[in-house]
Amino acid sequence: MRRLVDQNGPAPFGHDHHNARLFLVRTALRLANRERYAMDPKELNSRFSGSIVGFAVGDALGMPAEFLTRDQIKRYYGKPISNFLQAHPGHACDFLPAGSYTDDTQMMLATAECLVECRRMDPARQAEALLSWYLNTSPHRAPMRANMRACKHLSAGKAWTKSGVFSSGCGGAMRMPPIGLVLFRRPDELIHAALENCMITHTDPRARAAAVAVAHLIARLVQATDRCSPGDQVLETADTVARLDSDLAGMLRWVTQIVHLPPEQALFEIGTSSDALEAIPAAVYCFMKHPRNFTSAVLTAVNGGDAADSIGALTGCLVGAVAGIEAVPEDWRTGVENADVLSGVAENLVALACADAAVAARR
Repeated sequence: MRRLVDQNGPAPFGHDHHNARLFLVRTALRLANRERYAMDPKELNSRFSGSIVGFAVGDALGMPAEFLTRDQIKRYYGKPISNFLQAHPGHACDFLPAGSYTDDTQMMLATAECLVECRRMDPARQAEALLSWYLNTSPHRAPMRANMRACKHLSAGKAWTKSGVFSSGCGGAMRMPPIGLVLFRRPDELIHAALENCMITHTDPRARAAAVAVAHLIARLVQATDRCSPGDQVLETADTVARLDSDLAGMLRWVTQIVHLPPEQALFEIGTSSDALEAIPAAVYCFMKHPRNFTSAVLTAVNGGDAADSIGALTGCLVGAVAGIEAVPEDWRTGVENADVLSGVAENLVALACADAAVAARR
């Protein structure tokens, strides 16, 4: 830079050294942005599809195991779950056919719908989508209580800023994958969007931290290269959410240290309830245990029982984000409920993310 402005005659801006430096800095930033946003569209489409479809597949595999212990899963179904099943008689979702997902995927799709329609996260529109789900879905598919209470508040006329309840459940975090995908290049906006989306239903700091954790980790994984370590991505996520909830950050860090433990022991230590302090770390463990093996990771998650649908969904989403749609067995990705809709949603999210990238690259 000094050589340009001090030697070889006048610089592009004469003797205005400040303008010359500014010109070079802007040029360097523009070139850096082009390199940053030049992700292979085919790879991006595969990862977005893997994340969205993987979420629904994990949810559907875990649906019949929700609320059950490991022993009860074997007793009701004769063996550990290895494929789509209809829930046993008396289960909250026994009316659903095999391959059906639960409210978790419905909530996630509501977020995707909002993003595609508004081209950004609009919490007021998100609240409308959640209220529509609450009023027009019958019967509900084993919904989380915090989501139901918040939607009841919305139906009574409360604003989205006042509808949330003080719950540490993972229901808010389950809506975050589309935010992580679309805003993966804009971490500050991602955090803001995740927090606003979460507060519609959940106001507990732990639930808010979990929402940011899910969105942030998916954003990191969808752009990860083969050289990236899943553990490093998880630790970076823990650092990101530490200011929101140190306990969740500590759990995420701890999970990276116990990946060597067998699943039954590790999931017992972590816990598999729908509390955000258990569900998110449990999914992260299953992902880290088999980061590119979708089948092994998701079956590890759903056979842990309890919040099997949520943990299975997040596990499938994380593996799909890094390994792509090809990692999801074909019979699962075609046999899951609304398979074509899920693929279409992923394509719409890719288009939105690429449009955002094109704008950013021109800046």
